[in-house]
Amino acid sequence: MPTRPLPFVVLLLATACAAPSVSLATPESALHDPIDDVYLVSNLNGPPLAKDGNGFICRLSPDDLVPRRFIESGRGGATLNAPKGMALHGPVLWVADIDVVRRFDRHSGAPLGEVVVPGATFLNDVAAGPDGSIYVTDTGLDANFAPTGTDAIWRLGTDGSVVALVKGSDLGQPNGLVAQPAGLYVTSWRDGTFFQVDYRGLRVELARTPKAQLDGLVRVPGPAADPAAAYWLCTSWAGGCVYRLDRQGGVTELPQRLEQPADCGLDLGRRRLLVPLFGQNRLEVIELGESR
Repeated sequence: MPTRPLPFVVLLLATACAAPSVSLATPESALHDPIDDVYLVSNLNGPPLAKDGNGFICRLSPDDLVPRRFIESGRGGATLNAPKGMALHGPVLWVADIDVVRRFDRHSGAPLGEVVVPGATFLNDVAAGPDGSIYVTDTGLDANFAPTGTDAIWRLGTDGSVVALVKGSDLGQPNGLVAQPAGLYVTSWRDGTFFQVDYRGLRVELARTPKAQLDGLVRVPGPAADPAAAYWLCTSWAGGCVYRLDRQGGVTELPQRLEQPADCGLDLGRRRLLVPLFGQNRLEVIELGESR
């Protein structure tokens, strides 16, 4: 049975800001850095597959939600074309950028190099695995959002290896990605499926949403007294909403109507869901309410 959603409140981020702030420009992904306690938002600032050197990443204080420049292509030796999903591991911020995964210092934003993913066409979300490996989805799309057949989940090993954990068009254009000890949890753009892939590459479907074009995915832990009450939130472009998912297949649509909700992030301490609105140049913050 679908689970009953918690109460939700919406906060909106306006984009008109004074220097040294910057307006969001095609925001694609949001992430909370709990060490520096800031929100990071990647901005394409152009088409999703254009190698135009226009991309940038903002930092926002959770208190004022004003976007300020952090990493900007062409400044300080940084290159960003169309930055999408992000992940933090140790001192490094990992960023998917079309066909490479770039590394930056999580505190200063200084560039630390890149990893080329062979044959990738649309690198999308990034997650750090328990052993320090970095995983990234290739959604397998071209500039017209037509399928390329490169659907895959890639593993960037701590030894420098780059291998496909699993690949094939039957993945349904994988998008959102979360790493857990038991494996990776993934949303599919084409099929609206929520599935698990273990670290051997074995896949199990967990749920299917009423409408597809699933993008971001986060896991919301259950309370200490009931850790099994953990659930998942994912965004859907076709549904114009956020879906709440559980491992037993339950799907609940949250009440907010959202236009082009992209790769969401989670501020667990404040219990906030961070949703970039891709076409509106805005970050929407949904208050999740108390854990229970």
